[in-house]
Amino acid sequence: MKRFISLCLAAALCLALAGCASSEKQELKATLDEANGYTTVVYTMGDGTTLEQTVLYDKNGIVVTALGLEGTADDCYLTVRLENNTSSEARLYVNSAQVNGWEANASLWMEVSKNSMGRKEMDLYNYGEQDSVQLIKLECELMDGDYDTIDTFSATLETSAYTGALPDEELPGDVLYEGDGVTLTFGGFQQERYSSYTKMQFYVENTGSKSVTLDGYEFRLSNSSELDASLYETVSAGAKRAFYIYIEQDDIYDAVTEEYYDAYEYDSYDDWEEETFDWTAFMPFTMNLTVYEGYSTVLDEATVTIEDTTVEIVDEDEAADWVDESYIDGDTDIAIAEEEPVEEEAANVMDDTDTAAAEGETDAAIAEEETATTVTEDVRTA
Repeated sequence: MKRFISLCLAAALCLALAGCASSEKQELKATLDEANGYTTVVYTMGDGTTLEQTVLYDKNGIVVTALGLEGTADDCYLTVRLENNTSSEARLYVNSAQVNGWEANASLWMEVSKNSMGRKEMDLYNYGEQDSVQLIKLECELMDGDYDTIDTFSATLETSAYTGALPDEELPGDVLYEGDGVTLTFGGFQQERYSSYTKMQFYVENTGSKSVTLDGYEFRLSNSSELDASLYETVSAGAKRAFYIYIEQDDIYDAVTEEYYDAYEYDSYDDWEEETFDWTAFMPFTMNLTVYEGYSTVLDEATVTIEDTTVEIVDEDEAADWVDESYIDGDTDIAIAEEEPVEEEAANVMDDTDTAAAEGETDAAIAEEETATTVTEDVRTA
């Protein structure tokens, strides 16, 4: 009986190893394809929108390629590949991005060794409410191993949803300020049920030819109390931006008593844990606003008023979307071997992508690599 059980376990182990070997072959083939400039991933957004693989930059031995787009109309993921054919390290930095003319929260920083390539996923989000992603604009900088600028470049990507022109839409909300090509609107309050935090939503449009910065400060309530809040946002030329600031009742400061607000002392708010804070009791708000061209040249100064409005109550799952977290994943750094045997190339590639086999591979493992390489070349030939 023990012998029979041992045989069964051995058989199960063999089947498992066979499955792993097949998976490793597929992974090796995909890695080899990527190392030779072929993408093996089909990028498609949830609504079916696609983006053709596009070369964004090809100079000085460096090639930057947009591989594809995934995600939703509210939160999309652009995968970018950096190929470095130089003798030193190369770095790519995306310092600003727009989606459909709206500034997006985005960040991409890639470091690729000499004669290597890397791939990274960049999250673009907080660019207003969109029905689809049509147009993406990027402002990028390339640096060498000493962080010296090699070049800067702009790129515009058109998705399959692009119709040739973006819709001419007005900013949502109530207009707080207009002047010098800048429009600022207030989209209202949003508060999580039973939470002390409230989100104030704003939108701004800059129709000018240069970037502008909005500096909002000295928030005051209708009872002359101060609100410990501020806004500071920069908007590129010809772009829009959606942004918000968080406030809570404990941010209310009484300059006479020199004390911050205590929710328990608010007469009509004794049962505050079972209700939401009534910000309308303190409206209208006023705010001092300075508009700068760039960051330092003052274009205008004004006092804006946020009139009476209502507080939209959102549930916990909706409020979870307020958290600004940039998800960046899929990072690789793949060696580009020149005039090297395929077996060595495959081993180097897998080392750089954290999928390398342990040193001292067996002859069987090398044979698997050769088989996968043959399949890859056959696919390309076909």
